[in-house]
Amino acid sequence: MTSMTGMPPPVPPQFESVRAPDTDQWPGIIGTIAIIFGAAGTLQNGCGVAASLFQKQIYSMFADAIPAAADSFAAQNAASERYLWLNVGLSLLATLVAVMLLVGGIRLLRRRASSVALLRAWAVAKLVLALLLAGYGVVIFASQLEMMQAELQPSGTSANPMRAAAFFGVAFNLIWQWALPIFMLVWFSRAPIRASTARWN
Repeated sequence: MTSMTGMPPPVPPQFESVRAPDTDQWPGIIGTIAIIFGAAGTLQNGCGVAASLFQKQIYSMFADAIPAAADSFAAQNAASERYLWLNVGLSLLATLVAVMLLVGGIRLLRRRASSVALLRAWAVAKLVLALLLAGYGVVIFASQLEMMQAELQPSGTSANPMRAAAFFGVAFNLIWQWALPIFMLVWFSRAPIRASTARWN
């Protein structure tokens, strides 16, 4: 078929299939939460590394400020030094895990396909880290409990209420630390979410 001028009509260009814009709101919500928790964890654990390395100076400063409690601070410092490098190692590991969450949240906001694998890896690492920190907390508490029992023994006061409160605190903290990674694993395993993220670059 030709036009009135005798020229064939122009052929429209062939376009690739155009994808509908991604209107899902969940990447923005979950990505923002991940960034907030990741940034806070990076800052907190980074400060924890510094505090562990300079704990002797910190205890000394407190002892100078409160002379009446100098012996107690010295005992706490001695107990903490037994596990100094374990504490530093766990703090460094926790910092790395927090950075994974921060980067994963940023990439999720940008709707990058790599964010899914990164956040899943973070979730598994966080579950393991929480168990390690809970075990470390029990060990530290047992060491501190020995000192408290020695101080309370002359007065006949029992340390059992403190023991129960400490173990309850460790259990509650473990559940709290597990909440977000379990949510991430469940969320990214849902079929609609997998279909949504499959369209990302």
